[in-house]
Amino acid sequence: MRYLITIDVGTSSTKTALWDVDGNTIAESSKPYPLDRPEPLWAEIDGMIWWQAIGDTVRQVMAKSDVSPHDISGIGVDGVSWTLIPVDGQVTPLHPAMIWLDRRSTEQAQWLKSLPAADQLVQLNGNRLDEAYITSKLLWLKQHHPEIFDRAHQFLDATGFITAKLSGEFICDYTQAYGYHFFDVSNLCWDAPAADTIGIPLGKMPRLCASTEVVGTLTPQAAEHLGLHAGVPIIAGCLDAAAGALGAGVTRPGYTNEQGGQAGGMAVSLDHVVIEPRLIFSPHVVPGQYILQAGTVGGGSLGWFRDQFGQVETSAAALLNQSPFELFSQQASSTPPGANGVIFLPYMAGERTPLWSSTLRGSFFGLTYNTTHADMLRAIMEGCAFAVYDNLEIAEQHGVSVSEYLGSGGATQSAVWCQIKADIYGKPYTVARRSDGGEGGHSLGLFALTAYGTGLVDDIGMCVESLLPNRTTHEPSLKNHALYQELFQIYRSVSRKLMDDYERLASIIQER
Repeated sequence: MRYLITIDVGTSSTKTALWDVDGNTIAESSKPYPLDRPEPLWAEIDGMIWWQAIGDTVRQVMAKSDVSPHDISGIGVDGVSWTLIPVDGQVTPLHPAMIWLDRRSTEQAQWLKSLPAADQLVQLNGNRLDEAYITSKLLWLKQHHPEIFDRAHQFLDATGFITAKLSGEFICDYTQAYGYHFFDVSNLCWDAPAADTIGIPLGKMPRLCASTEVVGTLTPQAAEHLGLHAGVPIIAGCLDAAAGALGAGVTRPGYTNEQGGQAGGMAVSLDHVVIEPRLIFSPHVVPGQYILQAGTVGGGSLGWFRDQFGQVETSAAALLNQSPFELFSQQASSTPPGANGVIFLPYMAGERTPLWSSTLRGSFFGLTYNTTHADMLRAIMEGCAFAVYDNLEIAEQHGVSVSEYLGSGGATQSAVWCQIKADIYGKPYTVARRSDGGEGGHSLGLFALTAYGTGLVDDIGMCVESLLPNRTTHEPSLKNHALYQELFQIYRSVSRKLMDDYERLASIIQER
C-alpha cells in the first residue's frame, strides 16, 4: 500500500495528515505556536518553530498508524501567504519570518507607490502595492538589516522554506510568487526590469515552478528529523489559500469558494488574467487557472459577541451539550431579513479587500431602544456576508461569472447563516462534504496535488470532486435578495463615509 503525507503550515498551527491512495485520512496531528509581536505592526515567527512542528506532527501521524516509512510515496506542503524568510545556503533562517499579518513596511510601500513605474508594477503583478505583500518587506529588510540582505543566499516564502528544508532545493511555486511585484503573473516568470527598478537582485530569488512539480526528494537529514526514510518525492507545494480553495471544490473556472472563518473571503477560479488592485489575484494550483480572491476579517465577530454578550448562551450550551453558535443561529432565525433595520460593519480588525484599511473599526448602524439580542446576532451574520458581497460585486464588474458557489469553514455549520448568504448573493449556496461528513479544505486540496504530482491520479479536479460527494444547497429567495440589494447600498455607503472618521479616530487614540 502507498501513502501520502500533507503538511499545512498555518498562521497559528501546523496540521499534518497521513492519507491512503484512495483519499482516506489515516491519521492527523496538529501543533499550535504563537506569533511574536514585538512591535504593534509586526507579526513574525522563527522559521525553525515551523520546522520543529513539522517534525513533531509527522512523527505523531506515523506513530498513530501502522504504516511503514517505506510506504510513504510523497509529501506535499502549503504555507501562509506574503511571508519573507531570508536563508543561507544551508536553509538556516537569517531573520524571523515576516508573515502576511506584518505591516511594518509602510514607509517602503509608500516609496513603491511613489515610483513612476508604480502602475506598471501593478499591471505586471496584478496586485496593489501594499505593506502586506513581500515586496515592501524585502525593502524593509534591505534598509534596516543590510548585512542580512547581502548575506542571504535566497529569499523564500513560507512554502519554499519548508520545501527547501525537506529537499534541499530552492524554489518558489507560482501561487506564492504573486507576493513579489517583480513577478509577471501573465507569463509566470520573474521580470528583470521590475526587479531592477525595485532594487532586488534576481540572483537571490529561487527558481519558479508549478505547485505539482516534484522538485526533489527527502534528504537524509530531513528524513531523520521526520522519522522517515530518505528519497521520498517532494512536490513544490503552494499557498494555503489556494490549497483550501481546491479542497473546497474550486476545480473549474467559475467555481467559487467562500471561507467562513476568522479570516474569511472568497476565491473564484478564472481561465484568464484580471487586473483589479482592490482584490487579490494569483495563479491557481490547477494548471491554466487563476484565482481572484477577497480577504475579509469579520469572521470572528460572532466569537467576539459570544465573549462579551453571550454569557447566557454559553452557560446554556454547556447544559444542552450544544455550541453557543447553534443557539445564536436559532435566535437569528427569529428575526426577519434586515435585522429590523440594524446593519453591522464587521471591521473588527480593520479590513482587507476591497477597502485595505487598518484603521476601520466595527460598527452597529441603526440601533434603537427596540433592538434585540437576536437583531444584533442576525445583523452580524448579514454584515459578514455583505463584506464578501462587496468584493463579489467588484469581481462581477470585470465579467467574472460564478457558476457554483461553495461554502466552507465553521460558518457552514449554521443553516441560517448559509441561507442568509444565499439570499444576499442571490445565488445557490452549496456546502460540499466528504462521505464521512467532514469538510474538504487545505489537507484535501494538498492530497489531490500530491497525488497528481507523484502520478497516483491523472486529474486534480476529478480527484477532489470524487472526494466531496455529499452536497447541501441553499436556494436564494428572490424576495429576500431584493431587500438585501437595497440594504447593501446603505452598508456600502456607510462603510465608505466612515473611513476618514476612523482614520482620524485612530490618530487621536495613538497620540494619547
